[in-house]
Amino acid sequence: MTRRGCIAACLLVALTWNACALAQNCDKPGGVPEMTECATLRLRAAEREMANYYGILLDSEDKDFAKAVREAQEAWMRWREAEAKLVERTVNDPGLVLYTRRTQEAQMTEDRVKDLRSLAGN
Repeated sequence: MTRRGCIAACLLVALTWNACALAQNCDKPGGVPEMTECATLRLRAAEREMANYYGILLDSEDKDFAKAVREAQEAWMRWREAEAKLVERTVNDPGLVLYTRRTQEAQMTEDRVKDLRSLAGN
């Protein structure tokens, strides 16, 4: 397969995956797998938005500010991971562990987006 063909195939897979994800009814998920997928989609959307504001802040001309942002973000990522692990331990149903973790991570990430947006002056 040529490089162009490989790229086209990868794009097709990505577009198909996105179409399936967009078709997911997250207002009324049908069960735990769908709930987990919706929580994962919510997390990914929040992570994309967080990355956007994080990038804006890192581009600051004030290098000390950018360094402080980087250090704070690294600490926040460790905190989010620790909180997610803690929440996992509170779930008695093994089928709900990933859903609960993704929901916790999504909420924390959405809150972090608000903090970064505020720092960016938006």
